[in-house]
Amino acid sequence: MKLIKLGILQTIMNRMSLIAGLVFGVVLLHYFASQKTVTPKFEELALGKGTSTSLASINGVQIHCYDLNDAHQCLDGYVKQAIDLPVALWLGNSQVHAINQMKSGDETAVPELHRRLIDQGAYFLTFSQPNANLQEHLLLFHYLHDRLPVKKLVIPVVFDDMRETGIRTSLVDVLKDHSVSVRMAQTKIGQRLLADNGDQDAAGNDMSALEDTVQEASEKWLNAQMDKLMIWSERPALRGQFLLSLYKLRNTALGINPSTVRKMLPGNYKLNRQAFEAMLDEARRQGIQVLVYVVPLRNDVPIPYNAAEYSNFKTDMQALSISMGAHFANLEDLVPAEYWGTKQSTAVGSKQELDFMHFSAGGHNLLAKALYQELQVLQTVGATP
Repeated sequence: MKLIKLGILQTIMNRMSLIAGLVFGVVLLHYFASQKTVTPKFEELALGKGTSTSLASINGVQIHCYDLNDAHQCLDGYVKQAIDLPVALWLGNSQVHAINQMKSGDETAVPELHRRLIDQGAYFLTFSQPNANLQEHLLLFHYLHDRLPVKKLVIPVVFDDMRETGIRTSLVDVLKDHSVSVRMAQTKIGQRLLADNGDQDAAGNDMSALEDTVQEASEKWLNAQMDKLMIWSERPALRGQFLLSLYKLRNTALGINPSTVRKMLPGNYKLNRQAFEAMLDEARRQGIQVLVYVVPLRNDVPIPYNAAEYSNFKTDMQALSISMGAHFANLEDLVPAEYWGTKQSTAVGSKQELDFMHFSAGGHNLLAKALYQELQVLQTVGATP
């Protein structure tokens, strides 16, 4: 009898915990929903007030996209406009789509490069994601190369992004593409990414263990019913706002700001380097010319990197690029101090902070000219053996 009573008590406690969790969750959703109008997008953690996002289009045709969610816009635009032109593909991070202190008429480097290259018979397309790592670039490269006649590839290497790892949920479905998964399985890093990113739901949770079970059916039904509620359907954005608040709280607690020195994470660096090598090798085998460049970096104040590690990173990227037949350019000093600005604080209650990654339209103009010149070198000497 005592065991029965304990079992009943445990059941009651479990249900009370579930109810408490549901109530807490709903309260959090409502709170962050009420903050939506003043909270920046989660995808743009590095951005904020003073820094704007600009995805370029030409004559209403999208030439700059983020990831799998909007890739169809750029792909459809190419089909409608390109008349089978060869494609020059630029894969980047938020530096490519962000403009500091943006004014009317300002634009990123993307449309200028598109206009210049289309006059030479090449169609310039860009995909960029905040804090994009080279593992993600590898995956997106495979996906886009299957759908576009890519003949040139532009890849920035970023010290900060070598600290990132894994595949974001907006790209994970690329692994379900048979052609992509077959090529990924041919490399060590590809096998790692396939193993680490099995069947997932919209929130990034592993669903492979639930396949064909009662739990799977019940969860799908429950999600379908909950999706009818507006606040539930907005949960990805609300989750992002919640994580952004935690991100700022962490930075405040640890005293982290854009000037804080970030050290290399050896494990993540190794994975990104493997992805970079795999991408360069695939491009070489496919006869794709590659331009690799070190991104512009603010240099009017001490950089937020360990100097020795940053120097080793540049040397390593250059050596690997050249050994794989790519053209390498160091553009870190390209953008002068007057084109760099400030951005919204990444800590709680702080003022504007120095921005080491994003610059104004003047910087984008310089970047467009520099990349165009390097692409002309690529055109002249070639990058494949």
